[in-house]
Amino acid sequence: MKALAKTAAAATVLAIAGVASLGAVTPAAALFDICKKVNITVKNNTGQPIQLYDLDYRDLGTNRWRSENISNRVIAHGGTYKVTRNLEGVNNASTFVRVQFRKLKSNGRWNLLKTWYADSSTSVCRKGANYRIVFR
Repeated sequence: MKALAKTAAAATVLAIAGVASLGAVTPAAALFDICKKVNITVKNNTGQPIQLYDLDYRDLGTNRWRSENISNRVIAHGGTYKVTRNLEGVNNASTFVRVQFRKLKSNGRWNLLKTWYADSSTSVCRKGANYRIVFR
């Protein structure tokens, strides 16, 4: 009976220690990826439709480019595209977003040989940050 009581007490201590260690890990993990639910707005002021096909962000804290998958999307002149993303790996660092797009050729087809870029301004990325990009 004493052995059973000691085993139960030891199991209780281990269970409490396990919960305490999880509590200590969670805040540290949360600090690593704080650039969540970031709002990205793209505005097309080029005078013609464009095809948005890539979205990247530059984490200046680690000096690293990171990519977000997006499907090709046509944005009419004067149109806007909005998306909310988690920018993984950014740890309270200055960040900017870059989008790549194509323009129409005179024959009405997308110019696949040339890429145009547009960047947002740079700011420290935090939960709910807003990045705006205007194509001109």
